[in-house]
Amino acid sequence: MKRILTHNIYRSAEKYPSQVAFNQLDKSIPYEQLVNYSNALANFLLELGTDKGDRVGIFMNRSLESTYSVYGVMCAGAAYVPIDSNLPVYRISEIIADCGISIVLSNSSYRSKIERICHNSPQLRVVIGVDGIDENTILTYSWNEVLSAPKTIPSVNLSEDDMAYVMCTSGTTGKQKAIVHTHYSGFSYAKLSAELYDVSHVDVLGNHSQLHYDISTMGYLTMPYVGGRTVIIPEPYTIFPKNLGQLIESEELTIWYSVPLALIQLIKSEALVDRDLSRLRWVLFGGEPFSIKYIKLLFEFIPEATYSNVYGPAEVNQCTYFNFNKSTPLPSILPLGRAWPETSIVVSYEDQIEKESQVGELLVASSTQMRAYWNQPELTKSKFISLHDKNGMLLRYYRTGDMVREHADGTLVFVGRADRQIKIRGYRVEMNEVENVLLSSNAVSETAVYAKKHEDTWSLYADVVLKDKSQNTSDITKFIAGILPNYMVPSTIRIRDSIPRTSAGKIDYKALIK
Repeated sequence: MKRILTHNIYRSAEKYPSQVAFNQLDKSIPYEQLVNYSNALANFLLELGTDKGDRVGIFMNRSLESTYSVYGVMCAGAAYVPIDSNLPVYRISEIIADCGISIVLSNSSYRSKIERICHNSPQLRVVIGVDGIDENTILTYSWNEVLSAPKTIPSVNLSEDDMAYVMCTSGTTGKQKAIVHTHYSGFSYAKLSAELYDVSHVDVLGNHSQLHYDISTMGYLTMPYVGGRTVIIPEPYTIFPKNLGQLIESEELTIWYSVPLALIQLIKSEALVDRDLSRLRWVLFGGEPFSIKYIKLLFEFIPEATYSNVYGPAEVNQCTYFNFNKSTPLPSILPLGRAWPETSIVVSYEDQIEKESQVGELLVASSTQMRAYWNQPELTKSKFISLHDKNGMLLRYYRTGDMVREHADGTLVFVGRADRQIKIRGYRVEMNEVENVLLSSNAVSETAVYAKKHEDTWSLYADVVLKDKSQNTSDITKFIAGILPNYMVPSTIRIRDSIPRTSAGKIDYKALIK
């Protein structure tokens, strides 16, 4: 069977035409309708001149429109690029320019921001979902127009190696990284995750993540693979966890998947108290470490479920897992677990000290890994290395930058980052990138960005030396907030006379963190 993502919705529509594929509160899309809407959008995009391999932006909130946007783009032979709607206009225009996006799919709730994006993105020529934008060079179409297009299967010959989607994330040099996944890697993730967690057409998954975050792939890719139902959680429910607890119960979710922070908020808000959560059989989490303290509290509310620590950079979707339940003896630090099928891992030791401490960089070769970084061949080259696996096969390994310790039974334990990357609320943050943005201000002459951990969450700090003494921390915060998303804005900015440095002249981050 060819590993092509669009085949999944056609197969599920044939098997379960009236089964709900996606729903949000009282609105739903059965598989048959998902196929019809996806075909209509694909045919409309083809009429607009969309070619195989083109990138199409998806700029919208958690909505049902995002579901047929994803599959409509892929059915047209293009790759969807989810764009975080909370990013500053400057950042969004940068993504549009870098990925060569000329068509954006959105909805009317973003009219004001879309107009500003259009004004700052000269290569944009079409916006779908927002009528009457005041830009002479932009063609606009309503969703009613688009969905009235022919529902026939588009005549596009897709191959496994074709681009399916592009995930944009933070980069060390100040330039975002666009991760290119193919139909093969996306399909492989859907297949392996469905098999590992025994997902079927009777399962109901709670999709807590926005489309631009890679955790969303289980809802958008895995569930259509098996014909299951994905509940797209509305934005207000993610802000007010008390309501979210009620939603988990009323929707009778069988699978939950989110960053640990979402589960911690559910616990702290008492949203799980007196709820019937007996249908939840899997609680999956990933994106950052999860404290054993909170896991034990979850056991009190969801005692019958099996839990899974899901690990894998966005570049490889997922590569390891650690499954456990209430009766499993747990160490003080939750392990990453072991590699799942179709995956080879190597722990690389760069020097004797690393080898003696048994701490090395994790290298991964998997059917689920990306093809490349978009438009960054040198970065792609630096992140991959060819090695022979245990069976003598020459494989292309991705250098994760994660330092791990491998136990004798093959279990991996996360130790830290090889570079200065952390995760805040599941989002990757390169501290070097934050420094680069601060230094781009005319008011800042020197800066050092670092992180401190409080309980289970990281907080960003920035120390700055000012060129313009009339500026203050509020001015600096306002400047950086206009360029970076809010999770990359330091929670504390301190003005200093100088930045401490080592004898080699490098910034002494250890002294700052103390």
